[in-house]
Amino acid sequence: MLQIDNDLCVGCGICEDQCAFGAITVVEGKAVVGDACTLCGACVEACDVGALTLTGTEKSVQMDLGRWAGVWVYCEFRGGTLASVSLELLGIGRKLADTRGVSLSAVLIGHETKETAAQLIGHGADIVFRVDNPALAHFTDDVYGAVMTALIQEQRPEIVLAGATAIGRSFIPGVATLLNTGLTADCTKLEIRAGDGALLQTRPAFGGNIMATIECPSTRPQMATVRPRVMKALEFDPQRTGNVIDITPVPEQLQSRIQVVESVVSEGCNVNIQESDILVSGGRGLDNAKGFDLIRQLAKSLNGDVAASRAAVDAGWIPYPHQVGQTGKTVAPKLYIACGISGAIQHVAGMQSADTIVAINRDKNAPIFDVADFGIVGDLYEILPKLITKIEECRGL
Repeated sequence: MLQIDNDLCVGCGICEDQCAFGAITVVEGKAVVGDACTLCGACVEACDVGALTLTGTEKSVQMDLGRWAGVWVYCEFRGGTLASVSLELLGIGRKLADTRGVSLSAVLIGHETKETAAQLIGHGADIVFRVDNPALAHFTDDVYGAVMTALIQEQRPEIVLAGATAIGRSFIPGVATLLNTGLTADCTKLEIRAGDGALLQTRPAFGGNIMATIECPSTRPQMATVRPRVMKALEFDPQRTGNVIDITPVPEQLQSRIQVVESVVSEGCNVNIQESDILVSGGRGLDNAKGFDLIRQLAKSLNGDVAASRAAVDAGWIPYPHQVGQTGKTVAPKLYIACGISGAIQHVAGMQSADTIVAINRDKNAPIFDVADFGIVGDLYEILPKLITKIEECRGL
């Protein structure tokens, strides 16, 4: 909790200015903490007189780290389909496990998973912990979290990886909290330190301006989430063999406070831009929602899909599933055409892994040209129609 020493507090208001959540106010010359406090500690660092302190947030140090061994990957299974990020994580997990000289295990939670366990073994897993139960047909934070936490406590893996998807981001932080360990989100690089075998977890920080490498020296497991399309999956090997261990959850773990009434796939989710080889993306430079008519025409002529920047999504021109960037999807297509996108760091972080980047922008100084392989300076409303016509002529459409 955040404690305030009223004898030291001078009511300067620095803590109030520093709080991004509006949780601190100065009342009658003294700082007062409200319910919105997240215990981030920003106010503590800013207080020049030392009137603010955080208590009860320290992690307990686990002295016997040697009892924890193995690399685990949570493999997301939903709606009868295995998320592609699961196979990507098995790829990096295989490298980490081989470096440490330990086994790689996959955790498969769901219902009617069928041959998915064999698929995971073929993509690199040595062991699959399969938890298949009708109560797990629909994802809920509390049930999936309870099952995952119990497995980790019993088996004691030293590393646990999960996809930074809607599901992974929803329940994996809760698992880390229950285990009293750390979690690094949205990692772009994972490697083992040669000296002590610690997991080095690298992720963008401060809006992508720097890359921070984070470690978890005193607690286990070391947990990280990774965005889709950042790591590379291994080729499927039908000759690989492994063990499938069926886990039966205890009834208490299946008790949920959430009732899933219905699961509906929204109309805007009928495309997965992370699986696309060609993406045509529109940004603020389109000026209005009608600009996406041109974007769709160009995408259709290329047999590609439509993407967008956050500015276009925030303006309501296109649904969120099409958003690329730090707050959207990370994509790695063979061709990425950015139309009317300035190239903010947050957007570039989500598409810079594309094989070929083409930028179209009227501003010759736009940052997007710094990462583009080919750049066209001009009005996209003049350029795109000509480009569409030329492509259709070449393809005989």
